[in-house]
Amino acid sequence: MLDVGDRLPDVTVFLGPRQPLSLAEIVDDGPKLLLFYLFDWSATCTNELELLRDRKQEFDDAGVQPVGISRDSPWTHIAYTQAIDLNFSLLSDFNGEAVAAFGIAHEHRGLRDVARRVAYLVDEAGVIRRAWEFGTNGVPDVGELLDACRSLQSSGASV
Repeated sequence: MLDVGDRLPDVTVFLGPRQPLSLAEIVDDGPKLLLFYLFDWSATCTNELELLRDRKQEFDDAGVQPVGISRDSPWTHIAYTQAIDLNFSLLSDFNGEAVAAFGIAHEHRGLRDVARRVAYLVDEAGVIRRAWEFGTNGVPDVGELLDACRSLQSSGASV
């Protein structure tokens, strides 16, 4: 698992069906909170993403954009985003490049190379400033994530 001080790996993810981008490109417009989760449509993941959605303004105020990442396809992400009315991006790691590069692949109920539930606070230079790992059924403490985002802004680490 990548840790604090490591740089984002140079891997390709998908913002949409025909929108590949380098993971490093996502921080071009500012710091991100990358949230790797297991699957769209699962109860725990839906709960997690809805918590982030409901507090999106606080992330905006802290100057950090949350971004979800899973192995689901870009098409699935479109339907899922619409179904739960998300107000932030989901990235598809359909080819598993990010999961492998971050060292967070595991087997879940017979499905291989599923992302472990982890979060990374990444500054706009692509450096990991904080990292968390949660259990398969664990939901992150959004208040803790927001505090870390606020501290990044106040420390000027992303400048």
